[in-house]
Amino acid sequence: MSLPLAIIGGYLGAGKTTLVNRLWREPHGRRLTRLVNDLGKVNIDAGLIAAHDGTTLTLTNGCACCQMQEDLTSQLMMLVAQDDLPDAIVIEASGAGEPARLALAGAGIGGLTLTGVFVVADATTLAAKRHDKFVGRLVTRQIAQADLVMLSKTDISPDTGAGTRQLIETMTDAPIIDTCSITDVTALLLAASKNTAATGQPHDISPHDFEPDTTRADALFEHIYFTADTPLAPTALSRVLDKYAGQLTRAKGHTGTHRLQLVDTQWKLTPATRDAVALVFISVRGACNLTALENDLKKDLEEVVVGPAGLEPATKPL
Repeated sequence: MSLPLAIIGGYLGAGKTTLVNRLWREPHGRRLTRLVNDLGKVNIDAGLIAAHDGTTLTLTNGCACCQMQEDLTSQLMMLVAQDDLPDAIVIEASGAGEPARLALAGAGIGGLTLTGVFVVADATTLAAKRHDKFVGRLVTRQIAQADLVMLSKTDISPDTGAGTRQLIETMTDAPIIDTCSITDVTALLLAASKNTAATGQPHDISPHDFEPDTTRADALFEHIYFTADTPLAPTALSRVLDKYAGQLTRAKGHTGTHRLQLVDTQWKLTPATRDAVALVFISVRGACNLTALENDLKKDLEEVVVGPAGLEPATKPL
């Protein structure tokens, strides 16, 4: 039996977790194994994953596309060798890495069939990222490595993503699909790749399929992982986010009372109760003083406690 292996890539905040959560919620009846990779010590994305019938495995404290590639290979080998095999494997790459490197991690492992490298592209930010002097090369390589580009957030794009689609067409010959138009994520991600349709043969993983860059994600990005036993009050956190949002590339996780999602200057807090605070903040190296950000968060914890229902801050009595 050959296990389908789908790799989901794309830049930070493009919508990879949202897409894979759609797969997990579909009534496909398959038992899936999901490998999720984050830069922090604890995998924030693992806490944002929808409930499902299957297994979620995490690779943390590094990018599986570079310094943790051997760990990923070992994990895949163990999955293929186990008696109780899943029906398919889905790898959600770190947004700071190249998805082709994940395909290379599975190269030579018998029993795996790559259904495709699927790259999610944000219709609202891709153009700016493509021309950014720091991350433009990474974003360009992510798109170029795609078997299929999945254009996200077209519903909030001023031109419904038309301009971004035209840009992508200059970067790759891969087909492009709007994530809003996908009705069956399971069929799209876990069926045979475009190569099968053309040749009648599965897309076997081969190192010759890709030529990854040698730049490591930790040379381009830096991050901090923030935890606390006391919830962060939304108004206090909002002040910190307003201060640093333009300097951060990505932030996500749980505040104790809310779920945080931040991409560049845009951020959102959604009510979601959780016992502990677990947040990751990512920036291009040197773009944000992450130590100062962490100190501001600690200061807010010292000065503010969460009020009734965890929705309003209350000053601690002197």
